[in-house]
Amino acid sequence: MQDEALEILVVDDQEENLEEMQELLEELDRTVRCVDSGAKALTCMASGKIGLVLMDVQMPGMSGFEVARRMREDPSTRFTPIIFISGMRQTDEVLDQGYSAGAVDFMTKPVQPTMLIHKARVLLEHDRYRRGLLQTGRQLERERAFNASILDNTAEGIMVVGSDGLIQFANPAITHMLGCQDDELRGTPLLDWIETPHDEDWQTSVWLDHFQRGERLRLHDANLRNREGQSIPVALSCSPLSQGQDAMTLLALDMSAVRELHHQLEVMTITDALTGLLNRRGFVQALQAAISRNQRTGKMSALLYLDLDGFKQINDQFGHDRGDDALRWVSQQLQGCLRPYDRLARIGGDEFTVIIEGVNGPEDAAAVAEKLITQVSAEQTRFRLGASIGIACLPESGSTIEDLMRAADSAMYDAKRRGKGQFRFAPDA
Repeated sequence: MQDEALEILVVDDQEENLEEMQELLEELDRTVRCVDSGAKALTCMASGKIGLVLMDVQMPGMSGFEVARRMREDPSTRFTPIIFISGMRQTDEVLDQGYSAGAVDFMTKPVQPTMLIHKARVLLEHDRYRRGLLQTGRQLERERAFNASILDNTAEGIMVVGSDGLIQFANPAITHMLGCQDDELRGTPLLDWIETPHDEDWQTSVWLDHFQRGERLRLHDANLRNREGQSIPVALSCSPLSQGQDAMTLLALDMSAVRELHHQLEVMTITDALTGLLNRRGFVQALQAAISRNQRTGKMSALLYLDLDGFKQINDQFGHDRGDDALRWVSQQLQGCLRPYDRLARIGGDEFTVIIEGVNGPEDAAAVAEKLITQVSAEQTRFRLGASIGIACLPESGSTIEDLMRAADSAMYDAKRRGKGQFRFAPDA
């Protein structure tokens, strides 16, 4: 309620008293309402604009004490100041009854004008402050509820962490992300819930370091650890709160969907769309990894370079759709001959490669090649196919991708020249 809207209510059953009070109160420059009964006073109070009540005690129908009691029972008028103005002798009993009913003061008729004006001005000012505080309180409550709604409904996980590394606050998003309740997080060390970056000691952690320097910390490739110990990929942002609060906010954005999408896109870039095998790019990555492991462990590996015999005739005679069916069928046959950790790739056309790690000698690679040739040529009703294979051993035939590919390819062509449907080893480098 604005200060200009506050009004004074005068309640007295004598018309001359009302006129006298109205004239006296003009000095306050306020709207003065005058009524001649308690019932009318309560009706007038319902407007919510009354900032001060000057009221007679002895009135027919409803006394001033009863009006005051009813005002105090109504939340909207409970704190409106009341001054009783009465011709009654102010005995202890009368005063006790009046103050118990809710009066803030008593004045005796006829009133002393200067005293009345002073008291009225002070009480109106107090009521203005009271209403202002109530309005501010309601505004603060609305803002608190609004802020709480934001914290409760935001998709980002939010925590407040003290300088001691203990969690002081957690919003619903972060508790849901971590699979726990708010009281399971509050008071626990932040480091208990962070998987990467890994810090054993809060005092030497990257979190406290940035907090003490008053700097923000952003990590786009971090991981939280939920209550079950499972890893949750997140992007983290940590910011110190304003001075004096001795705490920081930590925002966590769940990146599971984004990283899964990135993984799927990465898989697509290394996968042959027709057969689902590794493509040339995926094969190159796998071969480089095999070379690196060989350099660490010294265990022999073998690269098999397989080219189909008779595939061109299928394409020429039956069309490319039939040729695609043949390639898919060959892929399945080859996979069925290999161990789960052997790497099979289609690197283009009717050319396939196999990376076999941890072989005991050339005879192991020869056994796998023989098995692949037999399996490809087994189905002569649907597809009249065969296979020629060149084998390059690592590190005997080379220690780079280019050297191994060149050696295996040369050995494969040697197998074709010698009549197809067989394998040949590349010479040692």
